[in-house]
Amino acid sequence: VEGDIGDVFYLIEEGKVDVYVSKVPDTCVHTYNSGDSFGELAIMYNAPRAATCRANGTVKLWALDRVSFKVIVVAAAMQKREQFVGFLKGVPILESLTEMELMTMADSMAEEKYNSGDVICNQGDAGNYFYIVHEGTAICRQKDADGNDKDVATLNSGNYFGEIALLTEKPRQATVVAEGALKVLALDKATFTRVMGPM
Repeated sequence: VEGDIGDVFYLIEEGKVDVYVSKVPDTCVHTYNSGDSFGELAIMYNAPRAATCRANGTVKLWALDRVSFKVIVVAAAMQKREQFVGFLKGVPILESLTEMELMTMADSMAEEKYNSGDVICNQGDAGNYFYIVHEGTAICRQKDADGNDKDVATLNSGNYFGEIALLTEKPRQATVVAEGALKVLALDKATFTRVMGPM
């Protein structure tokens, strides 16, 4: 119920759960379906429930208490940090960063997965993220004077791209495409500027 203290996180196995907020009474503002989850914000931030959730028909839920949720989330965050920091230490451009700066980067980075042929960013687009290739290969392509695509670089694990658009406010200088299965670590502009700026 909206306003209650939240101490349980829910995962829907079967059924639907409708969401209501007091600002628009008697109006369903969202519906959660099988595989969706809710209730984590109240637990993570010790805030009251932001909405009232009501079962729409028969619903089967899994419930996780506050302590268990926090233990699992913290353990997962620490595992992710250790994995990413270990990888980032091997990236040449990051050699001058302190341990704390590397940990800040690791906590802020999100791993993104792409299939062969997927486009990570397009030439001419605005840039809001900096990327480091985690696993796999990416191809950088630029349009020549005739408008034809030309491969200009191949990026492998530890190589990075996207920094020019963040440092200079220029649009993306190339289109980057996955060649085979690709994993990249993405860092948002605000964190990039704060951590990488001094470099």
